[in-house]
Amino acid sequence: MLIKKILAALPLSPAPKRLPRHAGVCAGAAVHHAGRCGDVLAVDVYSRKRELLYRFYSDGRNYITRLQHPFSTFTEPGWTKRNPTESHIYSLPDDIAANPASIAAVEEVLGRVADWRGDNSKIGCAIQMFIYRVNQERRDRARERKRALQKAHFAMFPEYPADLAAFCEDRVFQSSVLYVSKLKKTLANGQVSGERRAVCRHCGKSFQVGREVKPGGSGICPKCGHPVIYRAGWLEKEVTHKVKICIAYKVDGQLLLRYVDVERIIYPDRKEPQYRFSDCFKTLFLTVNGKPIEYAYAWCQAPYCGYDWRRLRNSSECLGESYVYTPNLREMFGERYYNVDLQAGLAGLRRPISFRRLLDNLKNIPQAEYLMKAGLPVLAAGNLPDASAKNLPELTGLGKHFLPAMRESQASFQEIKAIAAQRNAAPEDLRQLCAQRLDGDCLILLERIARFNGIGRSLRYVRAQKEASTGRMRRNKLPYFLRLYRDYLDMAQSLKSDMSQRAILEPRDLKERHDLLAARVNELKSRPDNERFQQAIDEGLYGWAQDYANEDYCVAYPMKRSDLTTEGQRLNHCVGMSSYFERHILGHQMVFFIRKAAEPDKPYFTAEIDTDTGRIIQLYGFGDCSAPKEVRAFTEGFCRKILRWKSMDIRREAA
Repeated sequence: MLIKKILAALPLSPAPKRLPRHAGVCAGAAVHHAGRCGDVLAVDVYSRKRELLYRFYSDGRNYITRLQHPFSTFTEPGWTKRNPTESHIYSLPDDIAANPASIAAVEEVLGRVADWRGDNSKIGCAIQMFIYRVNQERRDRARERKRALQKAHFAMFPEYPADLAAFCEDRVFQSSVLYVSKLKKTLANGQVSGERRAVCRHCGKSFQVGREVKPGGSGICPKCGHPVIYRAGWLEKEVTHKVKICIAYKVDGQLLLRYVDVERIIYPDRKEPQYRFSDCFKTLFLTVNGKPIEYAYAWCQAPYCGYDWRRLRNSSECLGESYVYTPNLREMFGERYYNVDLQAGLAGLRRPISFRRLLDNLKNIPQAEYLMKAGLPVLAAGNLPDASAKNLPELTGLGKHFLPAMRESQASFQEIKAIAAQRNAAPEDLRQLCAQRLDGDCLILLERIARFNGIGRSLRYVRAQKEASTGRMRRNKLPYFLRLYRDYLDMAQSLKSDMSQRAILEPRDLKERHDLLAARVNELKSRPDNERFQQAIDEGLYGWAQDYANEDYCVAYPMKRSDLTTEGQRLNHCVGMSSYFERHILGHQMVFFIRKAAEPDKPYFTAEIDTDTGRIIQLYGFGDCSAPKEVRAFTEGFCRKILRWKSMDIRREAA
């Protein structure tokens, strides 16, 4: 134990009388008996001018330093646990000179540390290595304590429930797989028909289906009535589905939440699906020394060693929503949890929620209890927008006649918000939207679209546009087409189009119409610049200009503001910026388009030329690539011609 008051009273050890030439600092050291501190090593470090810099104390287990002067790395003189021998503070550790008696005192307490030559011991190296060893031991002990605590916490979690796989099959996964064979064509009554052999992996039954059942589609199994997706059985490829489920436990009266990644694998040749469970997040609500503490652990990527468990800050929450294992909720939380039967309230839940947020809402927000008793657990587990709302219309923005639809579809606040933005919304619209199970990005886009067109019509229209698309457009997913549709409607409104016309709301080719309106909007935005451009041309911007070309290349002159923008977009460089336009219309640093003679309308290279000196400022192609020698030579010839044409124009004006 090191007591500062006792340490400060220890006598100073004198510095060596003679110093080596290389030494920047020197030191004297001695072992003192310091009462309750025991035997303590005191190392007094001086500057070359014998000015005391700091005193280092150690009892062989602990250390502390008292600084005598302020330095850049320390705020003020005083006690510190920093390493005083760091080279950026004083000098290199090897430069601390000391007499043999001082070195022996240091070796007695800190141990011997030889320098890199191995021929003598250095005080600075001994202090540095001792501090490193002590800190490393402290880190190791802290790491072991964390590991022991983590091991004890993880040991509190019981095994997975025995019926977890059956629960996931019945309540979590919305559909199974129907494997179908290749179409067997038959000829009957002069007409070609066909059938497929199908096997449902939910009920295990085999039967014949018509040619309308195709791999990639979805439907209902005619034998068991379970939703299924159709897959090609001849490919013999398994189908994998992944979800996350939350399981609650009560251990010694303390709540534990386990988040499990569930992977269901359905094989064509196996009757039963295969399940894999792996923990991804654990939360423990414990009472330690009479105080509530919340521990959180996450399975995440660790530096240099793959994946491992990591303890997060207290009260950290699992990101994302999850399904809830409900059979044990009454056992875990009792008949009532804040006046709500959780097991009964979540019995029909068919979509993921934030179970942690649900518990917090029931504890802190009265509206959550009302929503749970109304059969709306998804809303009760959401971010309640208005905690002061007194009824359902105030809370959701929809009338009470939407309540049955909210219950049946288990609508979220985002879905309700999208429907509320639609004119003359009906409960059936909410059912149709919730059946889609769209993500948050799509719902935000639909909320904007709902101002112009019904959500149901919009979804059908956008999906039809996606199916009708070709080439690379077909690779884009639904959010891309929704975003395209939203941008189109916004531009159509800004151009004061008649938004009541169906041909305006739902054009035949969305992409073509979108690009047309975008060009029109850009043209309107650039109209003032085009007027300035034309005025500069009328005033003689190109008064000197003539055609310039050879067998391979030609020069094109920009005539509108949009010409610069288009050139920059097609060649992926910055010539479309306003600074280039402003310099161009002044007539001194001008932009010209270098084109191939065989393709005069296709951008090739762009040149910025100082027309006063005939110097090429910039000459770049696609992505700012450099021009080949022949293009540069052609452009230099054009620069020389500019100087001649301008000089002839000046002489003509003078005459």
